[in-house]
Amino acid sequence: MYLLYDILLHLSLLLFAPYFLFKMAVIGKYRKGIGERFGFIERAKLDKLSGVTTVWFHAVSVGETKAVMPLVKVFKEKMPDVMIIFSTVTATGNAVALKEGAQLIDSLIYFPLDLNWVVKRVVNKIKPTIFVAVEKEIWPNILKVFNDSNIPVFIVNGIISERSFKRYKLFRFFFKNVFKGMSYFLSQTRESADKAEVLGIKHDRIATTGNLKFDIKPLYWDMVDRENMRQRLKITSDSLVLIAGSTHSGEEGAILDIYKELKRNFFSLKLIIAPRHPERFKEVETLIKERGFSLRKRSEVDIETQLNNDVILLDTIGELCKFYSISDIAFIGGTLVDIGGHNLLEPALYKKPILYGPHIHSYIEMAEMLEKAGGGIRVNSKNELLLKIKELFNNKAFREKAGNAAYSIIENNRGATEETFQILESYLPLTRGKV
Repeated sequence: MYLLYDILLHLSLLLFAPYFLFKMAVIGKYRKGIGERFGFIERAKLDKLSGVTTVWFHAVSVGETKAVMPLVKVFKEKMPDVMIIFSTVTATGNAVALKEGAQLIDSLIYFPLDLNWVVKRVVNKIKPTIFVAVEKEIWPNILKVFNDSNIPVFIVNGIISERSFKRYKLFRFFFKNVFKGMSYFLSQTRESADKAEVLGIKHDRIATTGNLKFDIKPLYWDMVDRENMRQRLKITSDSLVLIAGSTHSGEEGAILDIYKELKRNFFSLKLIIAPRHPERFKEVETLIKERGFSLRKRSEVDIETQLNNDVILLDTIGELCKFYSISDIAFIGGTLVDIGGHNLLEPALYKKPILYGPHIHSYIEMAEMLEKAGGGIRVNSKNELLLKIKELFNNKAFREKAGNAAYSIIENNRGATEETFQILESYLPLTRGKV
């Protein structure tokens, strides 16, 4: 079955090669790390890993990178001689890892394509002591190579959505061998742990450790920088701020319609829009201008202007959390359109009420926790979103109560990082350094 899987991957790569070549020519991010994706890693990144205990962390993109960084920090604090190699799939994830892991990560690479000859080359060069993937990064070929090389494989902060569960069951004849090869599945929830067992992971190799994202520390500007940012963005002491984070195509238009309606009653209201994908910054900028709103881009905030602005476009990477801190209400993108949502906890770190649409299947357990506490509000349409935002802006006590309820979810669920570390630590050599 692995041979068939590998053949299908190669055929797919050939079939879509013209598309990817076009993307690489037009969009810079598709060119980043192309050599590493095919297994060609700089010698300097490999030399420092030779002959030492090495932990390979892998996170697909920004959210997973942020979630696992506290765990990486614990490793460096408690096992300073252990070398950390970190991989991502996306360029944005790579940028965040470079920024937040500058003092923690010894080598940063792009994750290799899951082609048999590629992953064999990479694993043989890195020779990690253990491999740690975040959430749902399950790649059959590389996991098989790890198993053949007797390298323990862990899924941390593991989550199996209902959609993924159905897909894995449909191809269970293949994935049962993939799942059986895992050393440990450390799950966010009991539900995902149960699904993992159904899919073939042994009961004694599953643990419910909780969500690493509950252990993320909030990022703040210092008081001076915060006030400078507010002044440059024309956010006054009486301004209300609505932020739409990680938005997708089809959502920005709806949010701008809502903003236009809200401005009838809340004259000082500011809107911050943070598109999920950087390549859409220009598209969203054009949309905002076409709707007749004055615009300020985060990337140009240092340019002095006397002009006021309605909408702030967050066209930078890795700053969304800080902008949640200066907002009053947060909407999470990828939920009005059928994407599945994004991290709901980031606004909760700053005690902000959190709204999201009906398409929340990738974060359903988290949404249910927030809703039960009173900190999350799920809406089914653009009109319902407008009404809920109005209700929150009209009632400061309700707004603060919802924000505090959202934060309580984080306070009551910390500790996953330490528990996860203790399990991983037991698989590392007692020397904690050279092997």
